[in-house]
Amino acid sequence: MKCIYEEDTDDKIKLFIKINKLLPRDLKIDSPTMITKDFIDKRLYNLEANLG
Repeated sequence: MKCIYEEDTDDKIKLFIKINKLLPRDLKIDSPTMITKDFIDKRLYNLEANLG
């Protein structure tokens, strides 16, 4: 997943939102109003583990 390796936080958030929109409903990630880089990293690692 490219998003995991993205360093710029704004770009990481944009990629995360795009990925989340493409996911089936049961895999969509509920995100808080304030999204942090740490939040995205943790959720993407969990998603990768679930898909792998």
